[in-house]
Amino acid sequence: MADALAQALSVISDDLIALRHDIHRWPEPGFEEVRTQAALRAALTAAGLAPRDCAGTGLIVDIGSGSGPAIALRADIDGLRMTEANPDLPYRSERDGFAHMCGHDGHAATLVGAGRLLAGVADRLPGRIRLLFQPAEEGPGGAPVMIEQGCLEGIDEVYGMHNWPTIPLGGLRTIAGPCMAAVSEFAIEIRGKGVHASQPQDGRDPVLAAAHVVTALQSIVSRSIHYQDRAVVSVTTIHGGEAFNVIPDTVTLGGTIRALSEESNQLIETRIAEISAGTAAAMGCTAEVRIKRMYPVLINAPGPTALVESVARAHLGDVSTEMLPMLGAEDFAYYLQHRPGCFFFLGGGEAGRSNAVCHATSYDYNDNLIDIGVRFWLRLVEARMGVSLFGPCTTVQGG
Repeated sequence: MADALAQALSVISDDLIALRHDIHRWPEPGFEEVRTQAALRAALTAAGLAPRDCAGTGLIVDIGSGSGPAIALRADIDGLRMTEANPDLPYRSERDGFAHMCGHDGHAATLVGAGRLLAGVADRLPGRIRLLFQPAEEGPGGAPVMIEQGCLEGIDEVYGMHNWPTIPLGGLRTIAGPCMAAVSEFAIEIRGKGVHASQPQDGRDPVLAAAHVVTALQSIVSRSIHYQDRAVVSVTTIHGGEAFNVIPDTVTLGGTIRALSEESNQLIETRIAEISAGTAAAMGCTAEVRIKRMYPVLINAPGPTALVESVARAHLGDVSTEMLPMLGAEDFAYYLQHRPGCFFFLGGGEAGRSNAVCHATSYDYNDNLIDIGVRFWLRLVEARMGVSLFGPCTTVQGG
C-alpha cells in the first residue's frame, strides 16, 4: 500500500525547502524576526490556517477543535549574530554579521510543513494542535515572553525538536529527566593598584590575581561537585590593561556556568564568590562577582518522553540516550516548567556533507531532514491522539 504521508509530503517538500532557503538568506536575531514572521505567516495562511502574533515577532497557530488532548509543537525562528562562512552556498546569508548557523530556519520550515498537512485533516483531529513559532531562543529568551502572553493556555503538553549534525540522519536522541543544563553568565572584577611595570612592589597586581583566580576556579567541579553530577565552569574572557609597561588597576574575567541541577548551580555560584574573594585577597586585591542567570535546567517529563521514544522506534528505528544529558542550554526549559513535555534531537548527519556542528561558521541545515521532521511531528500527533491520519508507513531509517 502506498504511504499516504509520503505522497502528501511529495507535494509540499520543494516549497518547504524553498522557504527554509529564503529564511536562511535573510536571518534576523531575537525579537527582530519581522521578515521571517511575514514569510511564515504567508506560508501558513496559504494553507488555510490563521496564525496570530505572540511575543512581537512570534506566531501561534491552532489546528482542530476536538475536546481531546491539546498539545503544542514548538520551533524557534531566530538567527545568530555571527558571520557565515559558506561562500559557495547559493542561499547564504545576505546580511553581514547575521546568520542561521543553528538550524532554526529548518526547524521553522519543518513545523510549517506539519501545519500544512495537519490543516488538511483538522476535522479528524480528536484534540487540538498548537504550533508555536518562537522568537529569540538564542537570547534574550523568547519562551518566557511567549508563555506570559498565553501560548500555553489550554495546552496539556508541549514538545520541541532540535537538529544535531553529528547524529546520523533521522536518528533521535532524548532522555527523561534533566536533558540540558541551566546556564549562567558571570563576571569577576578584580581590583588592585596600578603601577609602572618596572615597579610592581609599589602596586597590587590584578593581572597576577586574575591568573590565580582562573586556575582556582577549575577546582570547583573537581572538588565541590559530586562525581555523579555534571557541571562545568569556563572562563572565556579576560580584559585588562592598556599599555605593555603599566600594571592596570583592574582586570575583568567573564565566563559561563553550566549545571544539571539547581543544587549544583547554587553551590557553584557560592564557590565562585568565595574563591574569587579569597584568591584576590591573597594577592592584595579585591574581587566583585556578578552572576546573571539565563536559562534553567531543561527537564523532560517521563510520559511524554516515553511517547517520543516509542514513536521514534516505530518510525525512525534509531533512538537512544547517547550524548545526553548535555551541558548546552535551551529556553524550551521554560515551557517544561509550566507543562509536561519532551525536547528531543533529530540527526542531520549524512555522508557527503561537512556535518559542521551548530554555531560553526560553516554550518548548514540538512534539507533532507525537513521531510523526516515533518513525518515525525505527524506520527507523534497520531500517537498522542490515538488516531490514524495518514495511514501506515514502512519503518525505515530516516523516516
